[in-house]
Amino acid sequence: MRKFSTVILLLTFTIIACEKSDVAENTPNCIVNKIETLKKNSICDDPNIKEYNFQGIVVYVVDQGSCGADLSAGVFDSDCNGLGELGGIIGNTIINGEEFSNATFIRLIWRK
Repeated sequence: MRKFSTVILLLTFTIIACEKSDVAENTPNCIVNKIETLKKNSICDDPNIKEYNFQGIVVYVVDQGSCGADLSAGVFDSDCNGLGELGGIIGNTIINGEEFSNATFIRLIWRK
């Protein structure tokens, strides 16, 4: 009976480990936390998080979605320090004194 329990336990762990995540691999934990918050609280149908190289570091743009013309997208480093906001009612495009259009897109981290 003990052997059977061990096999069931191993199968359970294997199935759980093989579940596909909707979050890109190697995403910092603090960004994963932002994803969980967006999943629960987003008022839009299309929030997303994208990864860029900007000013020599990897940054994450947390976009709330397109359901509001004045919604902004937060820009964060890998420790979730806020670097600024893009868009919004004034249409900001500058982060740390530089046009964010100079950033290089790396990958999509998550989208609803």
